[in-house]
Amino acid sequence: MAAARLLVSVSGLGPGAPLDAAVALADALDARRVPATWLVGPRPHPEVASWATARRRVGEAVLLHGTRPDAESGRPYRRLPAHEAGLRLTAALRSRDALALAVDGFAAPGWAVSAGTRTALAAADLGLLVDDAGVHRLAADGAVRTSWRGPVAGVEARRAPRRRVEPDLVHLALPVGVPLATAEALVDAALDSGATPLGAGELVPRRGPRRPRVAGDPENWSITA
Repeated sequence: MAAARLLVSVSGLGPGAPLDAAVALADALDARRVPATWLVGPRPHPEVASWATARRRVGEAVLLHGTRPDAESGRPYRRLPAHEAGLRLTAALRSRDALALAVDGFAAPGWAVSAGTRTALAAADLGLLVDDAGVHRLAADGAVRTSWRGPVAGVEARRAPRRRVEPDLVHLALPVGVPLATAEALVDAALDSGATPLGAGELVPRRGPRRPRVAGDPENWSITA
């Protein structure tokens, strides 16, 4: 059986985010050659946007974390129809564009998303989705094309349920302010179990900057840079 892949996502990069803690966590992950996937809200502080952009330039992934700046508790994207999800995404992506923050995909607060949300993500050219079942590349119609599958694991110590089939993804979801020793212990345990890091280059192909469309141009350019 192939070794499980390790995804480390880091949330909490909202207004007033503790960037010192983010720097320390990034340094600890860099020392282990484990890339992070940074989850950034739709209206981040300019310093947060600059931080996320810098991390993306060194090869890490940045995902849009929700579409509203207020706290989104529960599983708000679980039942959204495509039209409403599309309206939310349009507004969120406008604020992202104002800060020149490129994103590679989407992660919903609460992790669950509806089929309509997946359709809206694909229409917005956000073809990477992280949810409670794993990491997915979406087809043009929003259907899941390929996946690395495994549940979300937080910082709380939990006994993993016995599974007949081992997941092919270990997803460590860390808040940016998690104690560094806790984050290091969780990552080291995953690496010691044989999990191999999953980086942005595998999650989503990187392309050049979007070019103005010309008549007859067959290419559909991605928002990713």
